[in-house]
Amino acid sequence: MELNQLRAFLSVARTGQLVRASEQLHLTQSALSKQIKSIEDELGVLLFVRTPSGMVLTGAGRRLLPLAAKTISSAQEIGSLAASMRGTVSGALRLGTIIDPESIRLGPLLAALVQFYPQVDVSLLHGISGSVLQMLRDGQVDACFYLGTLKDADIAVRQLTLEHYVVVGPAAWEERLRSATWNDLAAMPWLAAPAGSSQHGLVDQMFAERGLTYRTVVEADQEASMVELVQTGVALGLMRERIAAPALRSGLAIVWQGARLPCPLSLLYRRSSEDAAIVQALLATVQVVWQVDPDVA
Repeated sequence: MELNQLRAFLSVARTGQLVRASEQLHLTQSALSKQIKSIEDELGVLLFVRTPSGMVLTGAGRRLLPLAAKTISSAQEIGSLAASMRGTVSGALRLGTIIDPESIRLGPLLAALVQFYPQVDVSLLHGISGSVLQMLRDGQVDACFYLGTLKDADIAVRQLTLEHYVVVGPAAWEERLRSATWNDLAAMPWLAAPAGSSQHGLVDQMFAERGLTYRTVVEADQEASMVELVQTGVALGLMRERIAAPALRSGLAIVWQGARLPCPLSLLYRRSSEDAAIVQALLATVQVVWQVDPDVA
């Protein structure tokens, strides 16, 4: 769905006439009619009833109209915000990154930063959650992505989304895992994640809460490697549900059904630097890319 389609819908609904709406939008009546038909086809509902006196909203059209108006208004606000921000901030932004670029929307984030703040020079430092958090505390980065919960009075947390971790095993272990208890699980070989990573903390926590210890056979610092090691029957691994999804769909791995652990993905920054222009630029861009509530920290 495109904004032009929504504008056409909104204009016809407000004027009740194709002629007047086409004049407002500087379109021919034929082009406007095509836009209305295309959005109706895409939505799969009829928005207007054509009558001799004009265009009358259907019940579906009346219900969708406020959402269309809100979407257009939000788009205008984004444009106005971008125009006010563009070129007003300059300097270096040091950003700590984790996991894969797609999961943290790194490409869209950097593209938006370049568009809104062309004078900002971004440098990336990659690591795991624990290491980039330490970089933030040491002043080596201005902000960082982080997987996990954090309570630190000096660090502000802007949650972006909620990931879920699951226990994934080789497909050949399906019979064992179907009836496995926590004790059985602890006795099986595990992949180790580096200390300071979200996986390491979550695995330690889930066994410690049950008074159990577990044994590891191989350490892997990337989820792609973990998926490969699980598929080939080396060990169990705790990994993000959507990273494991392709292996699960292909039948090369299975999920143990006894645990699904929530883990927030957040952007962190030092509270002492919250008012810095470079941090405010990053937060404004994150809000556009992630559509997060700026009042929730």
